Amino acid sequence: MGANIFKNNPDQKEVDSGGNVLHVEEENNEMKFAIWAISSHSIARVELPMGVIDEINEHIDNVIIPKHDDFSEGLIGQLKNDKKSAQLNFPFDDDIGKQCKLIFDKVGDTFLAKGYQRESKTDCYQCWTNHAYAGDYNPYHDHGVQTTAGLSGVLWLEVPECIEKLDEENVSLNNASGGADGFLHLVWGTNNRKDILRLHPNTEAAVKPKVGTMLVFPNWLKHSVFPFFGEGERRSMAMNWNIYETEEELKSWMTARESSKFGISQLNRESGISDESEKNED
Repeated sequence: MGANIFKNNPDQKEVDSGGNVLHVEEENNEMKFAIWAISSHSIARVELPMGVIDEINEHIDNVIIPKHDDFSEGLIGQLKNDKKSAQLNFPFDDDIGKQCKLIFDKVGDTFLAKGYQRESKTDCYQCWTNHAYAGDYNPYHDHGVQTTAGLSGVLWLEVPECIEKLDEENVSLNNASGGADGFLHLVWGTNNRKDILRLHPNTEAAVKPKVGTMLVFPNWLKHSVFPFFGEGERRSMAMNWNIYETEEELKSWMTARESSKFGISQLNRESGISDESEKNED
């Protein structure tokens, strides 16, 4: 099972608009050799300062947990094996919440710019905390958003010692090892070992949670959280972003004729005027 998905581009080679590695060249007897590595999507890893993590945890301990605004009704997480197991709403309406939203929106915008070369804007509109204890788990799922494209993410805030001691580089599940207990499992395809031997890509990864680390990925990416068995709380925040395309981004996907009509179509939609006359011209 692949563990470290952040070694795909260890030398930080130049990438194109699709995230594909370019200009990996070697000269051998006057022959130029280049590799075009095709990627399907991007995942961001963000390391937040421990001061920020401490402030968020303090806010959760003093405000979120006592308020106990249950968020589990719309979630599938099976966090139920301890009296403190919970999934709680984390609103953005107080000072700490507003600061978190500023950080998350900046992370979302940066992810789109660097991971997809997209001039779009993100709005982190939803956030909740996960308080998992021994035996709790999260089945395979993806996240819904309110726009055509969206992002989802996780920020780890507390990790039990029984998870911290596990090897993140060589994850093995043989011999009932428990080598991925409490890990996040990302799945973006159904390729098996035979497929990989036939030069198809690996389509899954198990990621060890680390305090202060945040992952961001497209909201369609399937993922789950394996249960763990030991003392302590596995605490995280999960969040969703809507993606709003800027006019520049929309026009970059248009032909010259589509772009010339863009302003008129926008004005008509805002005025409630039908675009049928324009459709008849195509």
